[in-house]
Amino acid sequence: MTEIIHLSQLPANLLPALTDLHLATMPTLLTELGKPFVLRYYQLAQADPTVIALVARSTASHPLPSTALPPSSGENDLLGYCLGSPCPSSLTARLRSPAAWFAKHILSATFSHPSVLLQLAQSTLFASKANTLQPGQIELTYIGVAPQARGYGLGTKLLTAFAESAQKTGYTSIALSVETDNLPALALYAKFGFRITQTFTEGRYHRHRMEYRLGT
Repeated sequence: MTEIIHLSQLPANLLPALTDLHLATMPTLLTELGKPFVLRYYQLAQADPTVIALVARSTASHPLPSTALPPSSGENDLLGYCLGSPCPSSLTARLRSPAAWFAKHILSATFSHPSVLLQLAQSTLFASKANTLQPGQIELTYIGVAPQARGYGLGTKLLTAFAESAQKTGYTSIALSVETDNLPALALYAKFGFRITQTFTEGRYHRHRMEYRLGT
C-alpha cells in the first residue's frame, strides 16, 4: 500500500532516506552540492510553513502490486516526493546559514565537484526573469519518483495532491521550469494540464516555463 503525506508528517529519522531519493532522481545544482546540502534543504523545508511538500511512501512490505518490482526493504520506504514554495530563492538562501557550516561544506563540494562554484555563479548571474512568480502563484521546485516505482502513475498522484494542497492554501496557479530535453517530465506535465508559457536560457540550461491554472 502507498500513501502520500505532507513532509511535516515525515519522521525526522527518514529525512536522510528522502535525501538519498532526491540525490538519485534529481540531477540539479542542489544535488551536485552534495548530501549535506540536500539534507539541510529538506530540514529547512520541513520547518517552513509556507512550503508545500509531499512524500509518497510504502506502508507495507510490497509497496506496489507487481512481481516485476523488487521487494521493499521494509515499511515506510520512500517512493516519491514533490516540493513547492512561494519563494524558492529564500528557501535556498537559508542554506548559507550558519556561515561556518556553509563554508565547511561548500569547500568540500568544490573539491568533489570542481565546477560547482562556476555553476553557482552562473545561476546567480544568469538568473532569468522568466522564473518570476506572478501574484497567486506557487513554484513547483522538485518532483521525483523512485526508479522501481515508475510506471504506476505515482508522478500524477503527487501532482494531483500538490495541486489540491496549493488550491486549498489559496493559490490560483502553479509554475515550474523544466529542461527542454527532459522529455519524460515534459510529457507528465503536459498530460496533467501544464502549458508552456515561455522558453528561455539560464546559464547552460535551456528551459521551458510552464503553468497550471488551479480550479479549471
